[in-house]
Amino acid sequence: MNMEQLIYFTAVVEEGTISGAARRLNMSQPPVSLQLKNLEAECGVTLFIRGARQIRLTEAGQTLYDYAVKILDLKHSAEDDLRSLKSGKKGSLRIGIVSSGLCEEFFRGIRDFTLGHPDVNFKIFDGNTYQLLDMLEHQKIELAVIRTPFLEHGLDVMELRRDPITAAGCEQLMIRLPEGALHLSDLRKQPLILYRRWEKIIRECAENEKARLNYYCVNDDARTSIQWAETGLGIALVPASILPVSHGLLARELEEAPLCSTICLVRRRDHELSESALAMYRCFEKIYRRK
Repeated sequence: MNMEQLIYFTAVVEEGTISGAARRLNMSQPPVSLQLKNLEAECGVTLFIRGARQIRLTEAGQTLYDYAVKILDLKHSAEDDLRSLKSGKKGSLRIGIVSSGLCEEFFRGIRDFTLGHPDVNFKIFDGNTYQLLDMLEHQKIELAVIRTPFLEHGLDVMELRRDPITAAGCEQLMIRLPEGALHLSDLRKQPLILYRRWEKIIRECAENEKARLNYYCVNDDARTSIQWAETGLGIALVPASILPVSHGLLARELEEAPLCSTICLVRRRDHELSESALAMYRCFEKIYRRK
């Protein structure tokens, strides 16, 4: 198995046909077909189910595709880093960040790091906490900014910020809420917009308060919750750290203790960091280990 075969293989998967892959690669179909046959022969498994109009992956094909994407990403990263080194720079830093993790504490650390390392470039990968932990495990990224809860086994964890869940909505909806400390039970008459990762915890808290809530919209990204709330369709229950990206929303913190998480910078203990990643981690340590 070689890099050329993986490039042809991923092109066929992503285009859905050999002819589409050939067009993408600016070549004729026969060499692409030959590379696929050779790849299947070397692997000893069937990678594709060839249909009349489109090629579909077998289970083995899907497994190889997942690996191929990571291998090609690493190849491109290596090429970028070598070009940076050739031009006198110090390479790039691969960091994974949850959508609601771009807090001021993170950017404070980045600003301090950049002062001492102006030639380092950044490659940012978005994902949820579990996706980023998987990317750390497979060394697609070196550091990740994620939020609790997650299993800390095998990780070095640095806490950056306590992040409470807030109720955020337009003024017309928020003025209907009672004054004083705000609880989930105060939201029972409002259409609620939930970030799916918090759905289970919010439902459990509501059940404990015997509050029957209206779960109007459940989605996979805190930014989506904010966008829906900005239309006036409901009140979003989102981490406070995501509020700076909102426009015109009022927000109040919820009092329930479980409705709070911590934004953390993490690394794998069993993976050696690049010089740049280690320097960044130590820079953050100087700021946040003192707390």
